[in-house]
Amino acid sequence: MKELLSTVLKEENIEYFSFLDIADCSVIQPHLMPEGIKAAAIWLIPYYTGPHPERNISLYSISKDYHLFSKILERKIASRLKSAFPDGDFHFFCDSSPIDEVKAAISAGLGVIGRNGLLINEKYGSYVFIGSVLTTLETECEKPKERKNCLGCGKCVSSCDFLAGKKSYCHSSLTQQKNVTDGELAEIRSKKIRWGCDLCQEVCPMNKNVPQTPVSFFYEDMKEYLTPEDIEKMSKAEFSERAYCWRGKKTMIRNLS
Repeated sequence: MKELLSTVLKEENIEYFSFLDIADCSVIQPHLMPEGIKAAAIWLIPYYTGPHPERNISLYSISKDYHLFSKILERKIASRLKSAFPDGDFHFFCDSSPIDEVKAAISAGLGVIGRNGLLINEKYGSYVFIGSVLTTLETECEKPKERKNCLGCGKCVSSCDFLAGKKSYCHSSLTQQKNVTDGELAEIRSKKIRWGCDLCQEVCPMNKNVPQTPVSFFYEDMKEYLTPEDIEKMSKAEFSERAYCWRGKKTMIRNLS
């Protein structure tokens, strides 16, 4: 299984992945855990497409929703695995996994943990999404690595009032709130980035000179600067392909106005 998965992922330009015994994973949503799981494969999906200095939304949301790519990847992997291992069960996740994906990625040796709580990969920095498949098959697994921390320079903390403990929320979280006060709305509109936030990532020295993603999906239909009119003109199908669609058009139009 390991060899086959490696082949499929490399075909999709996913170069960082590893296997962990499920006993070495932290289960955080036991109600989502399928029965009989023996191992977890963890991989990193790099998404950085450049600095986009004119953008007014977070870097991850410039491209089409990464969950769409995750689904494409899932179908390709599932088809190959099911053909090769018809007796195995495979359960795919991206963000909503029953295991702690960041801890699993660190244990698998795919990166270190930043003071901002983000996984930082040696090549792509923190500009990565984490995907995984849980399986009932026995497979060769990595011995869990000790947790390693980032450089500890503190630049992310000094640049962000939330990380510094001066505010109870981060700007990214605030932009995603459905209901905000007049004061909070004024704060959102006072910033250049109106959806999400990249500040702690941009100042991180481990993100300096990271290469752009080799995954072609993230270059399709990029939208780096949005106006309320842009959101209004999007069809339901077009809007559903964006990472901010889950919060609805009204919130985006509010933020961008």
